[in-house]
Formats: sequence, structure tokens, C-alpha cells
Amino acid sequence: MKKILIIADPLANFNIAGDSTYLLMLTAKDMGFQLSYCAPGEIYARENQAFANVCELELAHGVSEIYSTKDWFQVVERLNTVNLTHFDAILVRNDPPFNLEYYYLTQILELAERSGVKVLNKPSALRNFNEKLTILNFPELITPTLVSKNKQVILDFILEHGVCVAKPIDMMAGRGVFRIANDDPNQGAILESLTDYFTQTIMVQKFIPEVIHGDKRIFIIDGKIVDHCLYRIPQNGQIRGNLAVGGRGEVHPLNAEDYRIAEEVAKWLKQNEILIAGIDVIGTCLTEVNITSPTAMQQIYQQAGVNVAELILQTI
Repeated sequence: MKKILIIADPLANFNIAGDSTYLLMLTAKDMGFQLSYCAPGEIYARENQAFANVCELELAHGVSEIYSTKDWFQVVERLNTVNLTHFDAILVRNDPPFNLEYYYLTQILELAERSGVKVLNKPSALRNFNEKLTILNFPELITPTLVSKNKQVILDFILEHGVCVAKPIDMMAGRGVFRIANDDPNQGAILESLTDYFTQTIMVQKFIPEVIHGDKRIFIIDGKIVDHCLYRIPQNGQIRGNLAVGGRGEVHPLNAEDYRIAEEVAKWLKQNEILIAGIDVIGTCLTEVNITSPTAMQQIYQQAGVNVAELILQTI
């Protein structure tokens, strides 16, 4: 029986109606894996070895009872000072922000990887490829994009393109995303807030009008493109379709343009040994390449019967 360690935010806080890590764990149970869990703060290093304080888990049910409201996990045993080489694989599922603590975590997990443990995704990839900035590797697939903290450079870019979207580089779930027009009276206040008075680098992009129809989350697992995606459709005049901020989710098969974009990204992912990615597309533009803890697996499973979690676990 293969042993998996899940590194995630507190299990008690999971929104089991839509959480992708929840689906991963239920699927792992069905596939016969032995599950352990720990929070990021329970990972540590001594000399050149990585350890963790972990909880061995027993799950109450598998995927067939995914809608069950009963208590879904039980801690069987708490174990301290477990060498990470005890596990066959480690799934890194804690959410951004990507900060120094996250950076340190990847450094420690790399010690386990060097000892033969499979870490998904690779610690070096998590460290090197920011989810917002990675799109800069695909200039032909993106809307005009600026990354800067320079006030005049940002203002000139907005003047050039008229209507833009500005967002922080290290956040998730649509947090801190603003639509800014050149004549917006709040332009200065928004930019000062996002950049902390032009001391923090942000991303500014030409506005993509197709966002009103939603953005698409497309999964690429071990270079293979999942044939259904989640449309996240903004509500009530919003530009953010993220489910965490009230967007509506609809699952549809990929179209030819989706495949064209995904195939280009899939080649790059294979070259960089990134097994799990959820790319975001608006219209015909790539907007993000999520490799930390991409979500939307459960919605795709619920509406299309495609279990992305199973595809991930088959790589272990």
C-alpha cells in the first residue's frame, strides 16, 4: 500500500461542497492509498533530512458518497518526527499567498525529493514559476501585459490601452483584482493600494471583454489535457468569475481554441516536469498557469463525471 502525505490548510475548514483536495483524498482512499496529513507548519528540517509531525487518517467514505454531510475524516494516530522518506509521495495542497514561508517550505521539501520521495508539484517548480508571471513565457497567447511597480510606467500603460485589469502577483481566488479605466477617478487610490504606494510589483493587463462570459479553468495532468473545463461566470456586473467571490460554475467540453492554447502550455509543462496544472483562459487569451493547489476538480467531476484527482493519483 503506497503512502501519501497531504500538506494542506486545516481539514476542518474545508468547504467539502467544492474543495478539490477533499476530492483528491476521497479518490486516494478508493484507490487504496494510505493517507496522512499535516499543515505546512509541521514540516521541518534537521541537517539534510526533512521531517513532519503528521496525522494518520481514516476517511469515512469514498467518492461515491462525496455529498455526505457526516464527519468525513478521523485521526487514527498522531506521529511526531516522521522522516518524509516514509512516504511514497507528497501532495502540496496549501493555498497561496506565495511568501517567504512558502519559499522555505519548498526548500525543505526538496530535501525529501532528493531522497527519492515524489513531490507534486516539484518544489523547484513551485518556487520558480509564479502563477501570474508564468504566462510571460507565452507572449503569443496573452493580452498585452505589464509587470511593474513604477508609477509612471503603469500610468503610461493604462493610457495606452484605455481599460485594464490590475492585480497582485502573489494572491489567488480573484483577491485584489481591479478593473481600471484611464479616466477612472479612483485610479490613483486603486494603484496606491495595490502597490503599497508603488513599493510592490503588480501585474496590469489590457482588459479582455470576453470576461463577461467567464474564464475557463483547464486542467493539464502530466502533459495530458482534460477534455472538460470549468467556466467561471461573473455575476451582477462583476469582472471576477472566481467561485470564491460568487461566480457561477458551468462545465463544458473544450473547444478547438482551448485545445490550441492548452497544447502549447502542455509542452512547456512537460519540459519543466510539472505534473499538475490548472490554466485559466479568457476568450482566446491565457491569463494564469496555476501549479500550487489548482481548484475546480470537484465541479468538473460533479457535472461531467471526469475525475481529475484520479488522473493525478495515477502518476504516483
